[in-house]
Amino acid sequence: MISTSKALQISLFATGCSGIVSEFVLSTLATYLIGNATFQWTMIMSIMLFAMGAGSRYSRNFKNHLLDTFIFSEFLLSSLCAVSSVIAFSLSTQIESRELVIYPLAFSIGFLIGLEIPLVTRINSSYQELGINISKVLEMDYFGSLAGGILFAFFSFHYLALSIHRFYLGASILLWHHGLCGAL
Repeated sequence: MISTSKALQISLFATGCSGIVSEFVLSTLATYLIGNATFQWTMIMSIMLFAMGAGSRYSRNFKNHLLDTFIFSEFLLSSLCAVSSVIAFSLSTQIESRELVIYPLAFSIGFLIGLEIPLVTRINSSYQELGINISKVLEMDYFGSLAGGILFAFFSFHYLALSIHRFYLGASILLWHHGLCGAL
């Protein structure tokens, strides 16, 4: 059986991977639907980073049931990642200002990503001392981001449609977490 600490670290690797891919996919989608690639990539990345800070700040409101909160937020994140491209494509045909669709999606995903690290750090604090805990949590998140970046650059961007890509990513992360939750 896998330890809770190890399961959380593996989970952060997976969410680091999905988080960066979510940023890339939304940025690419914004470029396709709105135009001006440099501006859209800058806006999506900035909105998501701001939202991550807001989610991180909001996480302090959770005092009890941190593991349940983490699992629920990961479920929401996986589900939102899975359907965000479909939502954006569908609503972009009905709304003239496509920014009103894509930017709130970027904020919502960023906010949920921002909840992860503070929650996992607090959950994991009973298993590891602070210095090791923080470094392990960030290490796994950042390593997952590299894996996600490589996956997006060399495979997903070239071989999967944006709407399908997000569904596969969201579904795989959801299944990954479901498997890990059984280990907790």
